[in-house]
Amino acid sequence: MKAKFFLFALVFVLTSCNKNIVHDEFNRDFTDNRWESKDVISFEFENKQPKEACELKLHFGHISGFQFKEVPLEVEISTPAGKTETLPVVMKLIDESGKDIGDCTGYVCDVFQSIKTFEKLEKGKYTITIKNKFEGPYLPNVLGLGILLEKQK
Repeated sequence: MKAKFFLFALVFVLTSCNKNIVHDEFNRDFTDNRWESKDVISFEFENKQPKEACELKLHFGHISGFQFKEVPLEVEISTPAGKTETLPVVMKLIDESGKDIGDCTGYVCDVFQSIKTFEKLEKGKYTITIKNKFEGPYLPNVLGLGILLEKQK
């Protein structure tokens, strides 16, 4: 019985992998679900793929019924060539009718928002730094923040 379960789990994992994902990382390190204004979230990854078109998305996890329609952020992208690009981003979380934009299960909502398309993602080490530009001392009800880099189809 255990062997059948293990085999089923292995087949499920292998068949559910998305081969278009270059990098996927999510940070859940938010004490009391608060993103302090002074806390900067950084992600590093190394692209080993040949030069390909890729899309960079932010992944914002929050408690459903979030009290703000959008969250102002600042994203810095440092490339292997040493160039740094700063992008102001407004992460939209709630639509005009007051409903969560993200995929919500229970009290957890996940929102993915595209922020940059790379025509040809260079090989090498990248650093993505995300700053909370919310005006208060902290942004409440944050469950996590991540990045998702996908090959464009």
